[in-house]
Amino acid sequence: MLGLKRGTVALVPHEKAWEREAAKTAETLRGILGDAAADIQHVGSTAIPAIRAKPIVDIAVAARSFEEINEKQPELEARGFYRCSWNDETQELFACGSYYDGTGDKQTHFIHVVLADGTEWRNYLNFRDYLNAFPAEAKAYEALKLSLAAANPEDTGREKYTAGKHAFIRQILRKALAWSLLGKTVRVTVDRPAGYRHGSTVYPLNYGYLSGVVGGDGEALDAYLLGLSEPVREAEARVVGIVHRRNDAEDKLIAAADGRSRSREELRAAVDFQEKHFDTVIQTLADADRVWTELT
Repeated sequence: MLGLKRGTVALVPHEKAWEREAAKTAETLRGILGDAAADIQHVGSTAIPAIRAKPIVDIAVAARSFEEINEKQPELEARGFYRCSWNDETQELFACGSYYDGTGDKQTHFIHVVLADGTEWRNYLNFRDYLNAFPAEAKAYEALKLSLAAANPEDTGREKYTAGKHAFIRQILRKALAWSLLGKTVRVTVDRPAGYRHGSTVYPLNYGYLSGVVGGDGEALDAYLLGLSEPVREAEARVVGIVHRRNDAEDKLIAAADGRSRSREELRAAVDFQEKHFDTVIQTLADADRVWTELT
């Protein structure tokens, strides 16, 4: 089954045909967009096999610029990809289906065009990859969607259904961002060097943020920096841990300038000077291939 009447909400079991349709659609888009698209990926719930989804295929296009995509609009529409009005400057939307070509009332595909180096592109991939990696989180998302679909099947249902998912999606994106960086080498800009005093708290290590990476609080994602005893302004370091705060709006990275992995106990001891004030879960590199049972 592919396609859904516009304005309605219905969730059906995953179908392998969605993956084949997504691959075919991505190939068609590559042929039209050429170098204007840095990447094209199947995203959204139809890209998460473990859960039910609306039978509408979502495709994300990483555009080098919106201007280049706009130049392709005549060819896109000639091939059945119709521009939709979209009140969001960070994204442009195209769609397919009989509703758009005037022959019926179905929507079959949504094409989300975002900038290749933007937060929105990372969010689409991180959300998909995180839920595929952690089935318990995916099932929680499915349960929420089933509840919302049952409550909002028609009329303005799609808007209410989408709004009802917002808080859960934000929480997952928070976790997914940190998880996507675990094991990666990042550059930490230090704004609280070792010895920095904040009230009665003295920082025993360097503490800073990843410039250009937005955390759950809307600010740059923060990071504890291990492996350097002297104050520094910045350093490259490997992300060896994540601090998830259950009672706060953000997570923190733990990065090691020496690249060395550390146990959960070592990481907790290093950051306890500040994290003792929060309800936290510490994840390590050793957890990267397992479901985060502490978070579900």
